[in-house]
Amino acid sequence: MGRLLARRRARRARGERGAALTEFVLLAPILVLIVAGVLEYGMAWRDSMTVSNALRSGARVGSNAGRERSADYDILKSIEAAMREIPDTARVQRIVVYKADTANSSPTATCMAGTPVLGLCNVYTGSDMSRPLSDFSGTTSCGGTAPDRFWCPTTRQNQQALGADYLGVWMQVKYNYLTKVFPGPGLTIKDRAIMRLEPRLDD
Repeated sequence: MGRLLARRRARRARGERGAALTEFVLLAPILVLIVAGVLEYGMAWRDSMTVSNALRSGARVGSNAGRERSADYDILKSIEAAMREIPDTARVQRIVVYKADTANSSPTATCMAGTPVLGLCNVYTGSDMSRPLSDFSGTTSCGGTAPDRFWCPTTRQNQQALGADYLGVWMQVKYNYLTKVFPGPGLTIKDRAIMRLEPRLDD
């Protein structure tokens, strides 16, 4: 009788182990997805915060620079310095420096698509952040090949009596999935920052 009970207990224990293994196999993919989701969301959120900080820094520099010829160059350098946590400049797909209508307006669809518009926006890529100052040709106006010639900094309005222009900086950055668990290559982060040009009495 004792042996029979022992055999039954052994069979029951093996069955419980088998059931536990089956449950683990069923739950493992869900656990992997949860862990991967938390990791990807955290990394994407970090990149999003980096982009927001970089845009605020760039807009602040542009607001201070006003109509200085090197304004866009200084904006790009400020963004580059603030983007050190995203060292791969290829992930920075587009930077748009634009004339904003209000304190909360986006650039036009043409500008966001990558085409500069005369009098409205200059469009840059991640590689433009490392361009030398000499590429931004011209002194009192923008040279014919200068990347900022479409909305030349020297034409921006910062006279207090007339109302200073709003300067916006918009950026699109690619976040590539690390875990490769989710479909697609990654996420696209888009954000903007807008500041009014510092008003001047003598410009």
